Amino acid sequence: MKILWLAPNFNHYKARFLNHLAKEKAIELTILSGTGRKNMGDGEIKQNWEFEEVKLSVSKKDFGKSKVVRQFLKKHFNQFDWILIPAEKKNLMLFLYAISLKKKSAGTKLFSYNHPILKSGNGRITFLDKWLTRFYFKKLDRVIFYTKESYKWALENNFIKKDKAFWANNTIDTDEISKYSSFSLPPQDPKTIVFIGRLISSKRVDLLITYFETLQEKLPNLNLSLEVIGDGPDMSILKQACKQNKGIICHGTLTDEQEIAPIMQRASFVFVPGHSGLSVNHAFSYGRPYITLQGPSHAPEVDYIDNNENGYILDGDFEDNINVICDLLNDQDKLQSFCGKANETGKQLSVHNWVNQIKTSLMHD
Repeated sequence: MKILWLAPNFNHYKARFLNHLAKEKAIELTILSGTGRKNMGDGEIKQNWEFEEVKLSVSKKDFGKSKVVRQFLKKHFNQFDWILIPAEKKNLMLFLYAISLKKKSAGTKLFSYNHPILKSGNGRITFLDKWLTRFYFKKLDRVIFYTKESYKWALENNFIKKDKAFWANNTIDTDEISKYSSFSLPPQDPKTIVFIGRLISSKRVDLLITYFETLQEKLPNLNLSLEVIGDGPDMSILKQACKQNKGIICHGTLTDEQEIAPIMQRASFVFVPGHSGLSVNHAFSYGRPYITLQGPSHAPEVDYIDNNENGYILDGDFEDNINVICDLLNDQDKLQSFCGKANETGKQLSVHNWVNQIKTSLMHD
């Protein structure tokens, strides 16, 4: 089975888990990648991958309307059994072009791996979002959702017919983590909070710092530290905080799990107050609870959080949320229980399960 996977933004997360898919004997994988997002904190890695990568000098923003991308598709379209096009508004022109090519190449099918519905700014869902979602799902031959909950939601809300809907838990390369880390409980002292992700406005780096400094004031007897893994436009906010607060440590972008592992092993939990996605998987793969705030822009991976079991999606006011976090930091038994549950969830989200789910989705008749 020959697969062409379009990846306008080809970061290290995507490269690693797609490499596992490419190792399957039944699959021949080609990645058509762009240059991604400039100065947005994305991490890329260079390795000898099992897949073939064709890199085009086209940004993520322009990928869906690029003549260069269309020319590649036109030349190679009928060489593949399956072609993945991300179902996003910015890719509509490219998707329409792919549909026209498909009419001349009966052996090639189109699929996507995505959210249950398109969204606009600040997580709003407009009439156009709903209409375009239904249009994409109607024209695609197969839609694979990031989570089982997303799959069920799309079916229950009549966005897609059941015969073309599948799901594969979005994940990271859990094998890479296993090379450098095995599950262990966090130390009682110090108490370390970890943030991992791009430093962009939707992640709420400013609020992260406010929460941490308030926790320091509320818990003066605890040796608290905040370690931040990531880079991006809001790095200036973090650097200023580091100058004023010795409890805040900035590591910048890290893509090597050998470097990430020691930080995660000393973490009590991972806290990302804003938009949360694969950082949830990252935390659970190390057996660490994940805490975020309720919000409209979260990715489907927040479905993996069982509130008050392996983490929190906090929906109270600032004071209420602070008290919940203080309680967890003060209760080592509860924290250890959360870590155990996080570890169990992480095992379910292994990269091998993901590969099997993707294969089943595409090979199903």
